[in-house]
Amino acid sequence: MGILSWRGLACMAGLLALPAWAQTPMRFVTEPFPPYTFAIDGRPAGPMVEVLQAACARLAWSCSIEVLPWRRALNMAQRGEVEGIFTVVDSPERRQYFHVSPPVIEGRYVLFARLGSSYQYAGDPQTLAGRVIGAYGPSATALTLEQLIEGVPRARSEVEPDNRTVVRKLAAGRYGEDGLALANEAVAQHLMREDGVRNLQPAGLVKAFGYSFGLTRQSVDLAQAQALAKTLYELCRSGRTAELLKPYGLPASACVKP
Repeated sequence: MGILSWRGLACMAGLLALPAWAQTPMRFVTEPFPPYTFAIDGRPAGPMVEVLQAACARLAWSCSIEVLPWRRALNMAQRGEVEGIFTVVDSPERRQYFHVSPPVIEGRYVLFARLGSSYQYAGDPQTLAGRVIGAYGPSATALTLEQLIEGVPRARSEVEPDNRTVVRKLAAGRYGEDGLALANEAVAQHLMREDGVRNLQPAGLVKAFGYSFGLTRQSVDLAQAQALAKTLYELCRSGRTAELLKPYGLPASACVKP
């Protein structure tokens, strides 16, 4: 038997040794969410995309990624029409539908006010009484805001279809003289630079968190979810995750051992 035949047999043996799901195409959906995820000439890009691609390569998964409006992406993932979705924040609501991976990128939910406002959030939700607060949803941001103002008298949320709308409406005073917005700090700052918005300022940190990948429970089993978690941990421990995030100026989450 020739050398090539032996190599062919060895390759076949390696494939047979892999779990059946390792050879299954893994379809992921995400949203236009710069600086974390976006599309360049129709192709998915951004730090979360690069980390997922690195993980898929190590796992020998055949992964595809499609950038869609968030509501459509979320509905597809919740119905089990795709295998995964990102970015997600670990929460009871997300765990109903997804195996949530360890966090990959650190993020911060920050309240923003109009320039010149004296308001500063220092951890007491009652200081939000009587204010209108904009947020993007359905999203973890909107869920965080609802939890924040629960029981706060006359505080009201306005959920918008995207972060750009939130930034523009706050800048235009559409939430009132004392209006605020809750947003991911990096996303809001990116939009402000892109749109030339200069009359907004941070007004206090509400929550620090991490962005993760979600694998739909309908079509992905626990073994696959554990394999992704283990691979993300290895990428983090090796420094590869931080290396991928460095060009974007975003901090990696702490390495979470599965």
